[in-house]
Amino acid sequence: MVTRNNKKEMSKWQKEVFIMKYETYFKLVLATGLRRGEACGLKWSDINWRKRTIHVQRGVVKLSHQESITKDPKTSSGDRMVYLSKEMCQLLKAWRKECEWDRAQTANETVSEDDYLFRQPNGKPMCPSTFTYRFKLILKTNNLPLDLSVHSLHHTNASLLISQGVDVRTVASLLGHAQASTTLDIYAHAFDKNKRKAQEKLGKAIGL
Repeated sequence: MVTRNNKKEMSKWQKEVFIMKYETYFKLVLATGLRRGEACGLKWSDINWRKRTIHVQRGVVKLSHQESITKDPKTSSGDRMVYLSKEMCQLLKAWRKECEWDRAQTANETVSEDDYLFRQPNGKPMCPSTFTYRFKLILKTNNLPLDLSVHSLHHTNASLLISQGVDVRTVASLLGHAQASTTLDIYAHAFDKNKRKAQEKLGKAIGL
């Protein structure tokens, strides 16, 4: 029998799941540099917990006036491995536990390896535009610049990698760029800063 207190507890828990879903998604995009659709296309089977890797091998695309579809990467470089920190792994494991509890309570089901990390009740992957909408609400609520987007997290990841001195080929492979020249063109300003730092270090070393 469902009591009033049980309903309150369920409502509270559903709110926590709702918040954690978006927290996990946005942090995952920031930590790995995944594109919106790539994150939506992830399945639990794509994660290797022992190696702390994610195999990016599909993405979700939404065309105007059509249902979202899952597609393979456009290029072979888009099919790639990205790496997870221990903290990100812990967050994903916590999110899986929330998903398992949710499925057990609402559908009397379990989470399978073939399930999407971010799924709709019907089992299909969530649409990237849903996360875009939620991101804009977060920006507005916190009086942050509205010209930012989920893709800004992708760019932030790349810029941080470059600022840490990661070479262009490695950055390109992590982002799924087919050519390192693409990465150079997009993030030329970030690499220019590293060039200046390198020149300053050389100057100190040789006294010129």
